Amino acid sequence: MNTKFKEAIKQSGYIHRPLVLDEEFSLEYEQKNNTVLEEKYLFDSRHPGNADWINTGIWDLLTLPNQELQLSSPSLMPDWPEGAPEDGDYVNFGTASMVKTFDRENWEDFNRITLEVYPNFSGVPNPYIMLRFKNEGIIPVPDIYHREGYHGINLNNHEWNTVHLEIEGLPRDAITELSIGYYLVGKERTTGDELELRLRKVKLERVVEFEISKGWIPKPNDIIFSHSGYNLSGIKTAFASQLPAQRFEVKHAETNKMAYSGNIDIMETDLGKFYIMDFSELSQEGSYYLQVGALTSEPFTIGNSVDIWHASVWKALNFIFCERCGYPVPGIHGSCHADIIASHEDTILSFNGGWHDAGDVSQQLIQTAEVTLSLFEMAEKVELLDEDLYLRLLEEGEWGLDFILKTRFGDGYRATSAGITRWTDGRIGNMDDAEARVHNQAYENFYCAGIEAYISSQLITTNDALSNRLVQIAKEDFQFAIAEFEQHGFDQKPIFWEHTYQTSESLYMATASWAASMLYRITKDEWYALKAAEFIAYVQDCQELEGIILDNSSTLSGFFYRDPNKQVLQHFNHQAREHLYMHALIAIHETQNNHPQAEGWLQSIQAYGQYLKDLSTYTLPYPMISSGVYHIKEHLDEKSFHYQHLLTDHRAQEDYQDQLKHGVKLNDSYYLRKFPVWFSFRGNNAVILSTGKAASLAGAYLKDRTLKEIAEGQLQWIVGKNPFGQSLMYGEGYRYAQQYSVMSGEMTGEIPVGIQTFGNEDEPYWPQFNNATYKEVWTGNAGKWLSIIADLYVKDI
Repeated sequence: MNTKFKEAIKQSGYIHRPLVLDEEFSLEYEQKNNTVLEEKYLFDSRHPGNADWINTGIWDLLTLPNQELQLSSPSLMPDWPEGAPEDGDYVNFGTASMVKTFDRENWEDFNRITLEVYPNFSGVPNPYIMLRFKNEGIIPVPDIYHREGYHGINLNNHEWNTVHLEIEGLPRDAITELSIGYYLVGKERTTGDELELRLRKVKLERVVEFEISKGWIPKPNDIIFSHSGYNLSGIKTAFASQLPAQRFEVKHAETNKMAYSGNIDIMETDLGKFYIMDFSELSQEGSYYLQVGALTSEPFTIGNSVDIWHASVWKALNFIFCERCGYPVPGIHGSCHADIIASHEDTILSFNGGWHDAGDVSQQLIQTAEVTLSLFEMAEKVELLDEDLYLRLLEEGEWGLDFILKTRFGDGYRATSAGITRWTDGRIGNMDDAEARVHNQAYENFYCAGIEAYISSQLITTNDALSNRLVQIAKEDFQFAIAEFEQHGFDQKPIFWEHTYQTSESLYMATASWAASMLYRITKDEWYALKAAEFIAYVQDCQELEGIILDNSSTLSGFFYRDPNKQVLQHFNHQAREHLYMHALIAIHETQNNHPQAEGWLQSIQAYGQYLKDLSTYTLPYPMISSGVYHIKEHLDEKSFHYQHLLTDHRAQEDYQDQLKHGVKLNDSYYLRKFPVWFSFRGNNAVILSTGKAASLAGAYLKDRTLKEIAEGQLQWIVGKNPFGQSLMYGEGYRYAQQYSVMSGEMTGEIPVGIQTFGNEDEPYWPQFNNATYKEVWTGNAGKWLSIIADLYVKDI
């Protein structure tokens, strides 16, 4: 880490205040200097009489004496909007908007829209507005899932903001409406009674330096590289779609002296033609940049895993801290959501604590539990390396652990989730409250028992009393899970808003086996060993070990099906827990390596590791691992299909076949998709990070360098080694853009749901448009980030 960042950590009180945002390397900062070739005004306060805007709802829309438009509303309403659920689940108080209509205008000559707005949001730390576009041309906008054509913007309060939005990828051949407005998200502790938004300029522009938004081919002369850096002993490549010379140089960032030079190679794949710069032979630690002719990259690090990723660990921790619920986070919110309650029997608890699930400040027990686990995983690896970070990870982990225990009623029932999407006043009994869901679900209790057992072993030296109590709690929760599972089996499904809803039978058993192994490790009770073996046998029955024969005569094996019938393969398209298969298999092999089935468990790990290696070849030269293999008839299993794909109708099953045909045909029955088959919920960071965690687990256990590089490659994809040359982690690397944080503003270390696809295609789609789900910041992704790095640190300590 450089000296400047070390000082920033110190000034944050070792992150008891959010890290200051570094906007200098953001995409929005870069856009300020783009060259404008042509412009067309849609609204300009300097020219009276052109304010043909209307308001929606009961809000006030005024033309001020200086001809600026002003939209105003209360910050809080006494009722939910028409059509909202009576219980206020996933509801805010509506949207205030100013709208301008058009007669099917063609905007295709322009690739950017710019506006100047002034938010006067009294007491709001992070004002947020939303643009909405409507196109009635060849490709309608919004789409059927209402994801396309929406753009959210975080603003600076009480000042004029110039906002640039690239619309190169927006269907805009027949624009009929533009809306500018804001959500009414309730009152935080400091929020005033009134909100005002002023508008003085909206114009279309044609700029030279626009971004690409779709496809595998980068912009000409864009060098695609890992912004954070490369491992000393690993593969080091960068590439481009076009370069001005046939050789490249790697230079020291401090001295500009050449450290390495080489020829530029050409790679042609199904994705396109790429010019490859391979400097794997360079094995000297330091800070470097690439140069090809007059073209240069930004600096990056070559070193061990700590050199490369340590700063990002602090940044991910910062994001997690900023998402604390029920705690006053300076500059973001006060101690929030005390009036989100959960009831069971004759008791009521306040369902605040842990961390908000995402940008919408909703709350999920399992999401917090998984992040808690990752914090303790990371702490274990840095204890001897960085004492400040170790202690801070423990502290944050114990904050999450408190929520896990707080929401446990002690009889198998747990408070599990709440859809919020608003600030609340903290007073229990009025209309802005929400009630958390309460369940006695076997799966949640299995998973929490395993997490509790793992954490108990990490707390022995720092909090012996809590450690001992956790052992007892883990044993109780495991028994609650066994009792419910024996009574209900796999069909005990929660409401689909729960983040465990998509869990397959095989993943269920992997989770239960891992939990049993964690309990066996700390108790040495053979009953847990027997349970772990019983459950893992089911998982192995769901693994494809014989293999499917591909059209090229090769065999693909090692992947898992959802159940032993082996009709529907295991996929993830939003939430992702692929790594739990490796967690379970490695844990049982590690704790019972003399078991008669131990060799078979090891073979399952090895087969899965080979499967990951096979998947990784389909996206070269990018490190992003493919989503996986799909059978052409999976959509006919309606029960499984609707568990996997939420908020869909018959069109999703019709689109399933089309999505497969955009993938890679393996044989008459199977296709490979680089991105998942998905519909309303899109974005693959959780998917690749979960698969990356599986690779890092298997790589560390098998001492397989290739698997470790696959794991690290998923981090590299996120920090710039993607077709858009953008880091998806705000504040790490370069050209990171605003994300959909909605109510908390931008936070250093935030990671969104991830890059999506357009329609049924199978190529990356990453417009500047900022909307859920793909741009929504997700606490779980920061946890997975830490979890992978924890495995990468093993060799370096």
